[in-house]
Amino acid sequence: MKLLYDAKCFDTAYIVKDWPWGWTLKTEARFWIETTKRGDRFVKQLVNPKTGKWCKPKKQTYEAVLVLAILDDGEVTFKGLGNHADRDKIAAVLEMIDFEKLNDAQKTQICKLNAWAEVMENVEWTVRKGAIDPAEREALDAEQDKIGRKITGYANLLANQCMTKNGLI
Repeated sequence: MKLLYDAKCFDTAYIVKDWPWGWTLKTEARFWIETTKRGDRFVKQLVNPKTGKWCKPKKQTYEAVLVLAILDDGEVTFKGLGNHADRDKIAAVLEMIDFEKLNDAQKTQICKLNAWAEVMENVEWTVRKGAIDPAEREALDAEQDKIGRKITGYANLLANQCMTKNGLI
């Protein structure tokens, strides 16, 4: 498997010359990873072999961090982290990819994911059954808001420490 870190737009995309179009035709295809403030997404664009014009790009759902991957059999795909990756998945992906070759937005996303995963490892959930009277509901909601702010604050602290360590702030 080969990872491509510089396929970031139409102009720098990975190109495949003989991509299948239907049952018999072949065409040209371009692949890249689009990075925005929402995260990364895999993009594929083909040339219509009948007109010679580029089709509209097909864009997948946003994920936290993606890298374009060319498998040994020539298949074009991606490797990366979803928006809710746990620490084991993050560690496995970081072993596979070269952190230094990622752009700053991707490094920032990894810092945030890792911080959130670390904080959430220590959070316990309790589900209550039965009806709750309005006064008790109000008190529980206030307590949950307070806990939620603490969790978010600690995750932000850890993420900021990671971003500072990696020169992203």
